[in-house]
Amino acid sequence: MNKKLGVLLLTVAVMISLCAAASASLYYVTGNNVRVRSGPGTDYDIVSHLSMGAKIDVLSTSHGWARMTLWSGSDEAYISTKFISRTKPTSDRKPYTPASTTTSPAVDYKSFQTANYYVIVNPTNNYVNMRWEASKSSPVKKVYYYGAQLRVLAENAYWCQVMDETTNDVGFILKSLLLKVN
Repeated sequence: MNKKLGVLLLTVAVMISLCAAASASLYYVTGNNVRVRSGPGTDYDIVSHLSMGAKIDVLSTSHGWARMTLWSGSDEAYISTKFISRTKPTSDRKPYTPASTTTSPAVDYKSFQTANYYVIVNPTNNYVNMRWEASKSSPVKKVYYYGAQLRVLAENAYWCQVMDETTNDVGFILKSLLLKVN
């Protein structure tokens, strides 16, 4: 009888661990030096950093954060969903090269003034497009969602040149889509 109970308990334990492993989804890190935190938010401690292409097991996602398992398998941590994808990132992306000045709309960069302050994506927008040039016709370089914080490097009456300090990406976003952080 004790042998049957032992086998039953062992079977249940194996099934539970298999179910837990099956519930995790494989994702890839899409940014460089991405922060892994102890909780779902930027106010939690940084427990590690991950490089582009790193594989992670995501247990669940909620409010822009993915709950993941750490390398030991027993500890859990969190990573922003902005920096993960089910598709493995490729390193063969070619940088955008602006068209010649004769075919692209003229952008008056002389009107830009140096700046140094932080902004967040305006809550009235679900997302904003970072563009390669200060023009709505310029291709989208990256998408940012509400709450994302960026550093303004330069500005004119309509556009901000911004830098994402987590990835060092620099581009342009319409000023009306951003809120200055005090």
